Amino acid sequence: MASSGGMFGSDDPVAIMVEGTFRAAFLVLRTALRVVRLAVRFPVVSVPAGGLVAVDQMVGRWLAVWIVLVLLAGLLLWRLAWPDSYRTKVRPRLTRLWLSVAYPAKWARIAPRLGLVVPEREGRRSGYTYGALKKVHVSPAGIVKALVVIPVGLTLDDYARRSEAIAVAFGVREARVTRAGTSSVWVELHRSDVLTATVRPLPVKASDALNLAAVPVGRHEDGTDWRFSLWGTHVLIAGATGAGKGSVLWSLLRGLSAAIDEGWVQVWAIDPKGGMELRPGQRLFSRFEDGTPETMCDLLEDLVAVMDARAKTLAAQGIRKHQPSVDSPHLLAVIDELATLTAFAERTTVRRIEQALGLLLTKGRAVGITVLAAVQDPGKDVVGWRDLFPTRVAMRLDNPIQVDMVLGDGARDMGATADHISERTPGVAFIRVEGARAIRRVRASYLTDADIADLASSVTASPALSAPRAPKPVDPFDSWPPRPTPAAPRAQAGSTATATTAPMATTTATGDGSARKPRKPRKPRNRNGSQVA
Repeated sequence: MASSGGMFGSDDPVAIMVEGTFRAAFLVLRTALRVVRLAVRFPVVSVPAGGLVAVDQMVGRWLAVWIVLVLLAGLLLWRLAWPDSYRTKVRPRLTRLWLSVAYPAKWARIAPRLGLVVPEREGRRSGYTYGALKKVHVSPAGIVKALVVIPVGLTLDDYARRSEAIAVAFGVREARVTRAGTSSVWVELHRSDVLTATVRPLPVKASDALNLAAVPVGRHEDGTDWRFSLWGTHVLIAGATGAGKGSVLWSLLRGLSAAIDEGWVQVWAIDPKGGMELRPGQRLFSRFEDGTPETMCDLLEDLVAVMDARAKTLAAQGIRKHQPSVDSPHLLAVIDELATLTAFAERTTVRRIEQALGLLLTKGRAVGITVLAAVQDPGKDVVGWRDLFPTRVAMRLDNPIQVDMVLGDGARDMGATADHISERTPGVAFIRVEGARAIRRVRASYLTDADIADLASSVTASPALSAPRAPKPVDPFDSWPPRPTPAAPRAQAGSTATATTAPMATTTATGDGSARKPRKPRKPRNRNGSQVA
């Protein structure tokens, strides 16, 4: 807290000296507490340092100096001989030790300039309060996470809106803000981008073959594996042309290849692009459609029939959550370009598709059905069920508004800059999963055409499940008979009326429904206005 007056509110020299003494004692005590806290938090450093001080006092300073030189030489040898091990085990600890001392003091100078302070005034004293920076963590990839306390008067959104200014103040590439608790936030500082290089397909371990909650897809920006969950969820992937949506799809299929081959996972795929994207992996799919919107609609309605039949079976057995097996596999419906079905098909077909998708998205999770849809435009007119997808992936998008459309309100302010993803890094995305406010930056692995061909040749999908479809309800507007056109009246036999018959008197109705007196036909007149005799 900064103030404009003295501690005792007086300019008396004695009071100033007393205040200076108290401040000096407080500074010494706070420094000692910080040293003790650092010693407890970093025993790997504090124990050797304490040992060096003991050697210096009991044996001699030269021995302590030689020990320090040996330790430095050992660290240098470690870095040169085993760089990967040094980067993951040694460098994060050394960086954390230094930043735990440097960043709190730097944050004290930065917070007032960013406006992340709360003004205070008590009597003659005035100043401000800022949230202290309490902890610092450093990942092996060099990502720094600082725990900042939120003072009373500020919110998480205040820090999120200043994320770009925080990045500039710390001199890093990007800063993101996530909630750490009821009164604190994590400020993530990203100095470098580890996702610039193309990610090769991850190895699929035997333990991953039957785990729908951890399908290997790519890499997180902290260097760890990105494992995707398809268990009890639906997935929406949004990205512009060339953003790398295919990388996510093929990486997921590769991670599910063992389960597909064993038969406890079935994939039903729809490719409105005429098969250009998914046809090379047709052997992975139990059902595949790339023809007309009507045939694709039939696939979705068949899947709804399977869903209804499975729901009845589970209800009869008293089971509330489906467990995949060979006899009752988990069903994954892949729709490559959703807009083609929901925006550009015939109106009657669109109504059927919307009904089928609505049923799958609202009822499919409990019975072991996951819908994975990819779309270029995440607008509401294209993706009417956007809120029914718990898991959302935002790849390269055109504008900040679309980021919030996909990931939720405020995602762009929290650092999900999907509109800034470079066109030279396809597969990079921001992901948000159900139940988590945190947003993570990832990159899917890239499969070449040869990788896809090898994958398809090594897997054979099981036959698709089937169930009788319910009869379609009759639309009264489609079946309503057209009204017959009234025929012209014919002259009755024996009638003397002809086409030259004089006009008859007519009866007209007034505005209130009463009939007027019939008017007589007008007699012909000459040019001068006299009547014809």
